[in-house]
Amino acid sequence: MIVVEVVFLVIFWTWLGSALLFLRNTILPRLPLLDTPEHYGLPAQTVRFPATDGQWLEGWKIPAESSRGWIIICHGLGANRSHVLPLAAGLHANRFSVFVFDFRGHGGSAGRCSSFGWHEQLDLEGALAFLGAEADVPARPYGIIGVSMGAVVALAVASSDERIGAVVAESPYHNLEQSLRRHVRLFYPWLPNIPFGWYLSSTYRMRFGVWPRRIDCRRFAARLTPRPLLLIGGSEDIRVPVAWMEEVFASAQAPKQLWIVEGAGHLDAFSKESSGYVERVAKLLSNCL
Repeated sequence: MIVVEVVFLVIFWTWLGSALLFLRNTILPRLPLLDTPEHYGLPAQTVRFPATDGQWLEGWKIPAESSRGWIIICHGLGANRSHVLPLAAGLHANRFSVFVFDFRGHGGSAGRCSSFGWHEQLDLEGALAFLGAEADVPARPYGIIGVSMGAVVALAVASSDERIGAVVAESPYHNLEQSLRRHVRLFYPWLPNIPFGWYLSSTYRMRFGVWPRRIDCRRFAARLTPRPLLLIGGSEDIRVPVAWMEEVFASAQAPKQLWIVEGAGHLDAFSKESSGYVERVAKLLSNCL
C-alpha cells in the first residue's frame, strides 16, 4: 500500500510541476511596439476591433493608392505588429494595401495568455470580419502572410475560409504536440520526454479545451487547394526543422512552392533575403488577388 501511495505522489507532483511550468510559459512578456509606420513613410491608421470571441485587438490599417489587393500579416509568438513593419513597407511599395494586428496577449491587444495558435485563430477571424465591414476595402479575397505561430494561424483559418485567396507561411510547425515536445527538449534538455510530453498535452487540453495534436498544419495545408501556398523556411532553423516544412509541403496540393533560405535560422529568412522575399511574395499575391 505504501508503494502505491509513493507512486501516486510521485506522478501527481511531477504532473503538477510540469503543468505549472507549462502554464507559466503561456504568459509571455509583452514587448512594446518598437517601431512605427511613420518611420517607413506608411499612411497608417490605428484601429481597434474584436476577435470573434470578443477579445479586443489593436492593429494598423495601411492602405495603398491604386491597391493591388489587401494583405494581412500575422506576427509570431512573443512579437507584435511592429516586428513585421519592414515586410509591410516592402509590400506597400509594391502597391499592396496591408493590415497588421497584434494577437491577444501581444502588443496593444488585450489578454495575457497565448495558446500557440488555437485561440489566435479567433483573432484572425476578427480581423477578416473587421476588414469586410470597412467601406474602403474591396469585397475580394485577401492575401495572408504568417510567420511562425502566425503562419500556423494563417493556415488554419485559410483551410476553412475562402475569403483568403493565397497563403504565405514562414516556419509553421507541422503539429503542435510535437512542437511543444521539441521546445521542451531545446529549453529544458534535462526533462525526459516521457512522461513530461504526456503531461504537457494533458495540461494543454485542460487549459485550452483541445488536444494539441489537433492543431496540425499538414491537415490545414491539404485543404487549401486550389488557392496557392508559399512555404518559407530556414536551412538552420532548429525550432522548425526543414523536415517539418517538407511534411507540410507534401500534404498540400498544387499550386504550391517551398523556399528554404540557406543559412537562415528561425524567422531569419526576411533579414537574409529581404529583396528576394518581397519579390517572391509580391509575385505570388499579384497573380491571385
